[in-house]
Amino acid sequence: MPAASHPPHGRHRLVGSLAVTAAAMAIAAIVSLRWGAFAIGGSDSHCYAGQARMFTEGRTSLAPPLAQPVPWPDAAATFAPSGFARGPGPAGGSVPLCPAGLAVAMAAATRVAGDAAIFAVVPVLGLVAVWATWLLGRRLGGPVVGATSSLLVACSPIFLYQLVQPMSDVPAAALWTAALAIALGPAQHSRAGAARGLAAGLVTSAAIMMRPNLTPLALIPVLLAWPSRAAALATAGGVVPGVAAVAILQTAVYGSPLQSGYGDLSRLFSVGNVATNLVNYPSWMASSHTPVLVLGLLGPLAAARRGAAWALLAFVLGVLAAYLPYVPFTDWWYARFMLPALPALVVLMMTLLERAAGRLPARTGLAALAVVTVVLGAWWLRRADELAVFRLKTLEQKYVELGRLASSRLPRNAIVVAAQPTGSLRYYARLPTLSWDAIDPAWLDRVFAVCRARGLTPYLAIEAWEIEAFRTRFKGRSPAADLDWPPRATLGNVIFVYDPADRDRYLAGERIRTEHITWGKR
Repeated sequence: MPAASHPPHGRHRLVGSLAVTAAAMAIAAIVSLRWGAFAIGGSDSHCYAGQARMFTEGRTSLAPPLAQPVPWPDAAATFAPSGFARGPGPAGGSVPLCPAGLAVAMAAATRVAGDAAIFAVVPVLGLVAVWATWLLGRRLGGPVVGATSSLLVACSPIFLYQLVQPMSDVPAAALWTAALAIALGPAQHSRAGAARGLAAGLVTSAAIMMRPNLTPLALIPVLLAWPSRAAALATAGGVVPGVAAVAILQTAVYGSPLQSGYGDLSRLFSVGNVATNLVNYPSWMASSHTPVLVLGLLGPLAAARRGAAWALLAFVLGVLAAYLPYVPFTDWWYARFMLPALPALVVLMMTLLERAAGRLPARTGLAALAVVTVVLGAWWLRRADELAVFRLKTLEQKYVELGRLASSRLPRNAIVVAAQPTGSLRYYARLPTLSWDAIDPAWLDRVFAVCRARGLTPYLAIEAWEIEAFRTRFKGRSPAADLDWPPRATLGNVIFVYDPADRDRYLAGERIRTEHITWGKR
């Protein structure tokens, strides 16, 4: 008999489960504060943060860094910083690649508490994800299932990897899990059921804004609320604002409710990708969490609320199905696309394990389940360490330092030609940028000349891993391709800042001073 069904111990187990869940939330909070990157660096983080700033400034696109027209081809592509693409209009503005949900939340946080508040959104929603996992587990299988599930989610390598970055994966997981948990509430009279259903629908709306491609899965909260027809109808009604908000925002930014920043979806989604992704996503989840997660697929067989458990499994498989046709990736951290499904899958897994432990004497079964949870959670934390979760803060600091350098050392008429760092330069230094990976190889020197003619001083900012690509792109087309003169600054030997005008001076015998910038704990 499952431990969750022993009424005499119900109060003690509820109190104990709340204590375990509080510990799980403490883990998430500590990781967020101690190892959070708090940096705008890569394409994704700038997409959200740059979009948030765009909204707070009342814009639907980023203004071009140079007044139009400019003579080089495909100018709009060169104007777009990392995380953005050319806009639909002729003005040369840039539009974000990513959905607007997280950016809207960041913009709201900024309005309330200033620019630094954008970094609070993901940690706060990370705590919501852990709490919502407890609520979902408790409502499906009892307080023990809820507590063990919340602890394991807080220790998940992919959850922690995304928790320390300003990206939408953890917020999407938090909102979808909360929607499922609210919809799975106890049966109530029609008025209370309708209120619960409306709450589930509105949270689903927020989840849809984070990940519009998962919109069809809004059917699952409706099904979970269905024992109360009023609740199900209210849930369906609550979904409408999210769908409408996505349509309005996409029309404002991209010119059509069906258009996104990713452009032609046929280039991103193909049936030919299914076989590769059907191997990739399960193998990434297994390698980062062990294959134990597969037990979640059997969860409905052990659940007392079998209909609800099958609906949760349908949600898990629905998330996987949404990404099977998507363009394949090679790095494990793209398992982040599965994060909205992880809490439900863990709850189903723990439902099965709790049922198995229930076959033992009560105390023995509970102790066995506790040992399994602690051992598995500890292994996941160790795996998170191996997968660099606790080093991302150091790795991303280079972008913050580049922003400081550009703000304090470069002239205010600087324009920086870069690739990956364009986003952080725009965000931290508010300097205009051009993307060299979109500049026609024959035009680099002429781009420099045009910038100078317009009163701007061009600089290059190149990451170490980009150097070979830069040299290959412009080899034989521009003397700058060789990068054969000293940089003005090096940041930890991972980012190099060059003044192209220094090359002629250096070859004429002038000494070029290089500033070496390092950083440690701050």
